[in-house]
Amino acid sequence: MLLAAVACAWQPSKASAADEDTQFWLVGFVRSDLGDDFFLTVDASVRIREPQIGPDQQTIRVTVEKKIAEGIRIGGGVSVFETDGQTEFRPHQQLRITSAGWDFRTRFEQRMFPGEDRAELRFRQRVQYTESLSKKVDLIGSAEWFTVFQARNAVRQDGTEQVRFVAAVAVDVAEELEVQPGYVLWYSRREGGTDGVSHIPQLALNYRF
Repeated sequence: MLLAAVACAWQPSKASAADEDTQFWLVGFVRSDLGDDFFLTVDASVRIREPQIGPDQQTIRVTVEKKIAEGIRIGGGVSVFETDGQTEFRPHQQLRITSAGWDFRTRFEQRMFPGEDRAELRFRQRVQYTESLSKKVDLIGSAEWFTVFQARNAVRQDGTEQVRFVAAVAVDVAEELEVQPGYVLWYSRREGGTDGVSHIPQLALNYRF
């Protein structure tokens, strides 16, 4: 229902003319309670992409959060994105609010590309809902909107950059390990060309200690 509602609200003007491609993402998460209401998340991914989109990509991100009230965390961290020898550094800050299966995450990123005029400033707003089917199986749906406030150079445009929708099933296979197969629908705005739609089967592994 969440995905359908957001999809209806999002009406890109060029959706009917969008180019489509298929990718595959393998994602791993390691999560830990550090004590004193501090939490650590390390995630890494390998993104296998079709040639018209670009070379395959590898990512790693570290995030530390602090619980400041029931259901509210603030935090930040840094990530590195490696694409065919080009490295992007990406510090971020975020606020998360959770309640009754809902997870609202607001993230602000500073994207630093080699050779560009300045850091790109990007805002991300994600809404996620989790429904438990049993003690070991959950259904997850999310939608995330990305908008650029300051492009990396004067040629690129500000404004909405992309929207992602995710549907997944999370299955506990061990006390500390969860397997999460899913699907990502990614709508991206492409300057000077046809907008894109990516269909992305995704496999995520979540390990907690």
